[in-house]
Amino acid sequence: MPKKVNQQARRQEIADALWRVTRRDGWEAVSMRHVAAEAGVSVGMLQHHFASKDEMLRFALDTIGEQYGRRITERITALPDPREPRRVVEIVLDELLPRDGGGQVEVQAAAAFLSRAILHPEIATDLIAAGTRLTEYLTDQIRRSRPDAIDPEIDAAGLLALADGLIAHLLTGRITRDIAEGVIERQLDSIFGPTIEGRPNGSRISTPG
Repeated sequence: MPKKVNQQARRQEIADALWRVTRRDGWEAVSMRHVAAEAGVSVGMLQHHFASKDEMLRFALDTIGEQYGRRITERITALPDPREPRRVVEIVLDELLPRDGGGQVEVQAAAAFLSRAILHPEIATDLIAAGTRLTEYLTDQIRRSRPDAIDPEIDAAGLLALADGLIAHLLTGRITRDIAEGVIERQLDSIFGPTIEGRPNGSRISTPG
């Protein structure tokens, strides 16, 4: 058992080294040799834990997914009961958007893996599975708020596609995060209805007559 714990800890150290190389030198500089040097291990030792750069990146992305899940859970758990589905969706989308520092590196990591997946579809399994789970989760939140929604799956897929586009604009500096949040807010208005006195409204505002 201790051996397994030590092996997991070493793999995490290597993943952390991968992010440090990325922050300092960019994704173009990431290689097995550079990551091994950053982690203070031999290339042979690194290859003992990860057979390839793709495997190392997949593990690092799994770590990111776990961190993302923890942040989402903490923020949603802190919401007052009953939890507004719109607010839950806002939190999920907010966490997807890059911030300065680690968050931006996380998004760049996902983009790097996506580019690899386009050329090598066999390694896209993890991204497909994660995207499916997220779409199902958002669909469920929309359905909870709007039982009359005609195509909640399409609304959920549209929100994620919108977030993907905004991420690209944020990473290239074409828009600010405030603008990205405003775009998402407007799209959420079209799905859940506008807010009332700053509070999400679970259903569209009815009009007289």
